[in-house]
Order: sequence, then structure tokens, then C-alpha cells
Amino acid sequence: MMVMRGVGRRVARWVACAVVAACCVAGAVLPAQADDGPVPVPTAPPTAPPSTPLFPGRTIRMWADFDFGEDIVPGREEEITPAARLELVFSEWGNGWNLSEQECQELVSTFWSGTGPDYVVEATAGSNECTIDAYYMGEARHAFYSLDESGHMQVRPPMAYLNQIATSFDDVLFGRLYFEVTSINDARCNASPSKEDLNKLLGIAHKSTCVWDVDDGATMPTTDDPLMEGDAEDYFTGKLAGMVGPFAELNPPVNPFTITPAPTTDPATGASAAASGDRSEPGESSSTGLLIGIGAAIAVLLLVGTGALVVALRRKK
Repeated sequence: MMVMRGVGRRVARWVACAVVAACCVAGAVLPAQADDGPVPVPTAPPTAPPSTPLFPGRTIRMWADFDFGEDIVPGREEEITPAARLELVFSEWGNGWNLSEQECQELVSTFWSGTGPDYVVEATAGSNECTIDAYYMGEARHAFYSLDESGHMQVRPPMAYLNQIATSFDDVLFGRLYFEVTSINDARCNASPSKEDLNKLLGIAHKSTCVWDVDDGATMPTTDDPLMEGDAEDYFTGKLAGMVGPFAELNPPVNPFTITPAPTTDPATGASAAASGDRSEPGESSSTGLLIGIGAAIAVLLLVGTGALVVALRRKK
């Protein structure tokens, strides 16, 4: 009986060691998952383009939601604000990996830093997800819409920039774009979405939706051409304070792909240094060289004379 107990204890110890070893291996292989929580968004813009490819050997899934109308903006929760909201979500696909909070911070710092008026951005890290929500208000919305005197309205998400972000990864699937606009009538979608829900009347304004889903055979738009157009309603120019005007540049975030790294040696500094070195009077440089040559010749003659004197003295002895 005692023998059986000893064997049982040894087996139990062996099993416990095996479990601990397995846990250690799993802990060494799998990175820590991100807890749900806010991620700081830097206000300072990037100073250099990102080193690509990002996350080599890993598959990243990316999708975007764009709502143009009104929303609850962080810091202004007491009222619904006319705004354009762009939500960008990253996650890792397969291989048992998960985006960590630190990796989410790296993505936010690289692609969505910068600050500006009428612009609020927040980011969160969750279980295998990194989410960025950017809100544009007032004049900043003109990065996404144009309105002419006749009331014709065009709306676009920043697809060129989103595709630049997607192609910076080693392996990415930019799988879905959900695009919704409020207060536009007789709307139509461009660029062949996989799903449309147009001119749906909600209260006193219409809402239209276009969806590009690659799983449904859609091709993701890659340019900043308008993806929806139609007639602006009174609700847009009234309650939503829309103004006549053309498209504007998307200023924040600062696009790191358009940044040229500063040269290690400033060409202007080098040129000024060369210029300052050439400021001597005409003939000054050649005169200095002549004086140096004469001094060297005198030194040689002195050495020769001293040697001859020593030899002569030794012969007299």
C-alpha cells in the first residue's frame, strides 16, 4: 500500500511539473492580450515615415466605419454634435496571436497623431482589437464633403490614406467599409458597393448607406473620389450647419507617408560654412602659403648649418 502511495505521489509530482512547464511554454509563446481601456493619442505629429512592413509574419484584419451626420463627441456628451466620425479597427487573424496594448499604442502613434481645431480622437485597446475613433466638426468636415450653390453634395471617406495604412503591413486584409450619410436625398453610391440602402426617411431627414465587403465580392475603393452624391437637405444646411464649399485637405491626422526625413547634414549649413571659408581677401590665401614655404626653407637651412658646424668641431679635435 505504501509503495502504491509513493508511486502515486511521484506521478502527481510529474504531472504537476508537466503542467507548469506547459504553462511556461504557453506564456513564452503567446503575448499578453490587451485589456479593454483607453490608449493615449499623441498630439505631436510623427517626424519620420513608418518602417515597413509592420508586424512581419502576422496577418492583420482591418475595417472602417464612416458616419457623416451627427454624433455624441467625446468631451461634448451633453449634446448631439454635427460631425463626421471615422472608426478604424485592427485585429490579428489566426496563429493564436493577439494585438497587445503596446502594439495598439504603436499603431495610434504612427497613423493617427497630431492635433487641430474641431477635431477629437480617442483610441481603445480590447481583446485582440485596436480601435481608433476620430471626430471632425465644423470646417474640418470639409475634408469629407463638398457642396455647391445648386445644393449638389458629394461625400468621401479618406480612402487613399486608409489604403496607405493597409499596405504598410506585411500581410493585411482590408475587408470592410461601412459608409453612412445623413441629410442627403436622391443619393447614389459610386464605386460598386456590395450593399446599398438608399434614401431611407428618418424623421425629417434621409439616410443612405453603402457597404463594401470583400467577402461579398466587392473591391475596396482606393482613391479619394466621392463615394456618395445627391442633394443636400435643409436639415444639413440648417441643423447640421453645412456650408457651401469644395473638398479640403485632411489635416489631422498628419500623414507619415508624406514626411521626408531630415538629412543628417544640412545642405544649407554646409554651403554657408564653405562660403564663410572663402571670405578671405584676394591673394590672402596665396600669401599665407608663400610665408609657410619660406619658413620651412629657413628651418631646413638651419638644420643643415648646425650639422656642418658639429662635423667641423669634431675634426678640429
